[in-house]
Amino acid sequence: MKRNFEMNVFEEKIKLVKSGFSLVELVIITGMISILSGIAVPSFLNWVRGERVNSYTRELSEYLRLVRLESRRWGASCFIESNEISYNSVLSDKDYYGYSVDCTYSDNPNSSADRPPSSIGNLAPSINNSIFQVTNKDFQVTPNGRISSDRSIVIVIGSRYHMNGPKILNCIVVKSPTGQIYKGKFSSNEWLTSNMPISQISQNSILTPSNCSSP
Repeated sequence: MKRNFEMNVFEEKIKLVKSGFSLVELVIITGMISILSGIAVPSFLNWVRGERVNSYTRELSEYLRLVRLESRRWGASCFIESNEISYNSVLSDKDYYGYSVDCTYSDNPNSSADRPPSSIGNLAPSINNSIFQVTNKDFQVTPNGRISSDRSIVIVIGSRYHMNGPKILNCIVVKSPTGQIYKGKFSSNEWLTSNMPISQISQNSILTPSNCSSP
C-alpha cells in the first residue's frame, strides 16, 4: 500500500514537470519581467550617461593641467580657444574637440633647442553628442603656467539628457592668475535648455567660480 502511494506521488510530480507553466503563470512572470525592466533600464541608462559626463570632466581637467606643464617646461604661451559645436552635430565617425590649443614657444635656443615637436594640441579629449560644455571665455596660459585673464575660467559640463535624465552638472575652474585647477558640482541649472550646443562660449553671469562648489 505504501509503495503504491509513493508511486502515485512520483507519477504526479512527473506530470507536473511535463505540463510546464500554465498560461496564468506565464502572464505573471512576463509582467514581473516587464516591471523590473522598466525600473532597471532607465536607471542603468542614467548611470551610463552620468559616467560619460564624469569621464569627460576628468579628461578635460587633466588635459588643462598638461597644457600648464607644457607651458612651464618649454617656456611656451598656450592659447586655449573653445570650439563652437551646435546641438547634436557630431558625426559618429569623426573626432570632434571642444577646445583648440596653440602653443607659441620661446625663440631662445637655450630653452627650445632640445624640445621635441609638440603634439599638445592633438591630445585634447574628444567630445560627442551625449554631453555639452559651456565656457565663460577663451584664455592664455603664460610661460610660467599662470593664466592671462581678467577673471577665472569656468567650464560647465553636463548631459544632453539633463532635462529628463541624469541631473549631474560638473564644473571646472581655472583660477586666475595662479592657474590652479579644481573640479566641482555646478549649483545652478535654470539657464539650461533642452537643446544645448555641444560646445559654446557664454558670457552668462551665472558662470562664476562661486557657483562651482568643490566636493
